[in-house]
Amino acid sequence: MVKNKRRLKGGGKNRPYKRVRRPGLDGTSVVRLGSSSESSPDGLSELSEQVASRLRSSVVSLASFHGETMLLQCTGICIKSSCTNATSFLTSSSNLIPPTCPEKDSLTIKVHLPNDQTVIGWLEFNKTCNDFAVVNIENVHDFHGTTHLNLDHEMQFKPYRKVVAIWRCFRSGLLMAKTGVDLAFPSARIYQTMLSTCQIDKAGIGGPLLDFNGNFVGMNCSRTKRKKTAYLQRDLILQCLVNYGIVKVRVEEGVDGVRERIRREMQELCAPCYFYPRGGGRRMINCLEAEFDGDIWSELDKDIASKMSRSVVSLASFTGPAKFFACTGVFIKCNSCSATILTSASLVRVSGEALMINDKLRIEVCLPNKFRVVGILSCYNLNYNVALVDIMGYWSPRVIEICQQMPVTSCMNVISVGCLFEHRKLMAAKGEVLIGKQSELDCQELCISTCKITKAGIGGPLIDITGNFVGINFYHEEETPFLPSDVIQRLLDFDKGWYIFSDTSAEGGENRRLLPGPCPNGGTAKYTDTVVEGCENRWPLPKPRVLGATLAELGLELINRSHGSDVED
Repeated sequence: MVKNKRRLKGGGKNRPYKRVRRPGLDGTSVVRLGSSSESSPDGLSELSEQVASRLRSSVVSLASFHGETMLLQCTGICIKSSCTNATSFLTSSSNLIPPTCPEKDSLTIKVHLPNDQTVIGWLEFNKTCNDFAVVNIENVHDFHGTTHLNLDHEMQFKPYRKVVAIWRCFRSGLLMAKTGVDLAFPSARIYQTMLSTCQIDKAGIGGPLLDFNGNFVGMNCSRTKRKKTAYLQRDLILQCLVNYGIVKVRVEEGVDGVRERIRREMQELCAPCYFYPRGGGRRMINCLEAEFDGDIWSELDKDIASKMSRSVVSLASFTGPAKFFACTGVFIKCNSCSATILTSASLVRVSGEALMINDKLRIEVCLPNKFRVVGILSCYNLNYNVALVDIMGYWSPRVIEICQQMPVTSCMNVISVGCLFEHRKLMAAKGEVLIGKQSELDCQELCISTCKITKAGIGGPLIDITGNFVGINFYHEEETPFLPSDVIQRLLDFDKGWYIFSDTSAEGGENRRLLPGPCPNGGTAKYTDTVVEGCENRWPLPKPRVLGATLAELGLELINRSHGSDVED
């Protein structure tokens, strides 16, 4: 995440980098929150005693029985409902009510309370489509009036915030916790299921996910095969419970905020960039979300398509809800807790400016599984217009191999790969390398290919016909410049480990630095992280504009209108 807008000046002194510890990703500590005097591991010790005490008295375990046979168990959290003569618990629907049970009326729901009492409950509300339910019990003397979870507490989004998943075991009554990191992204739709790195038992489904201040983030709804836990967002749960009159909120602005968020989600941020027949045959070009002309993705070799689909991602930067830029990137490194993406610095730079980036942006990455996560700008080089973006969490990406020995020859057959951000659509365009032609962009080390791409392909890989990495694509209306793999590899080799930030980050946005840039004599500045004055490359991008229709397009339009149909927008 980038925090301040600043102009980078060449020739200045190197800034000291204050390194601070990033939140842990492994979430390895499972702890008991009972009344025992055991000391808590590091993760739980960050919870205040007030928060821990509230959890001990509000988290319960629920189980469904058929006769004396336990069918399912899950966790619930006490909420303040509109029902005054009962105590209510938010929990999972699918992990409490068996979907194949033929006689649901014969089921008995039992609730194991924090004081070790087990009481009978009933299903007050069941939202099977969203997989959450509300179970009520009669007010118990020793339990009534306990601390309720506050659902309408507004929280400011923080990327990769530390969270804790809480659950209680039905038989033993032990309260368990697992710490991790929230992998949510700020532009998520209210109905989308988010993920955290907390690894819970099956009994933890239905339990709360909270930040370390005790604020409700969501309800854990399932486990994944990749050591993560899916959860329903607080806003979705709150909106449904309010609409059905189950709960009442203290602050009306909380509901209004949710409603406004839903309204925004119904609006498209970007208009489609295709041919419009009713405007005199005009069409838009140079848009962010435009598909490649003559897309050949479906024609690619299956092995190459499979490799690229796991290596290529799309990225977008935002100012509030508005999209600033969108482009493509490729995984170049991963480990057990993070992955690094190579992409274009156009994601954050001010177009046409040599030394300026917009630091008030947030970055999101659309992964191969279509899930989105927050991207952290690690470092960038404005002269070569490249950047590295880190994501946290383990996603098993296929890392592309950047080979310094990959030769670029004349008339070499190549394929440009790009990806749309909004709908995770992979695209490909074929062409050949043009040796000897100089790019109209400032960078002298760029090569040219005849692949016809759009802005969405910026930062995407250029590969040969066997899938080997040739370079990274940029955009020009008349050509497709690319930075060859040997130049990229040389940049990476100048400072061993410069892109590894899995355990540290910098305060105040100072984790971003320039890669080595060109020297005035045409050489390379191997050990400097400042830009040499007078050698800046601006990398301008053409703005979206309307083109008049060609004769062929006008003829196609007339034919379609004569048949009473419109050309597809």
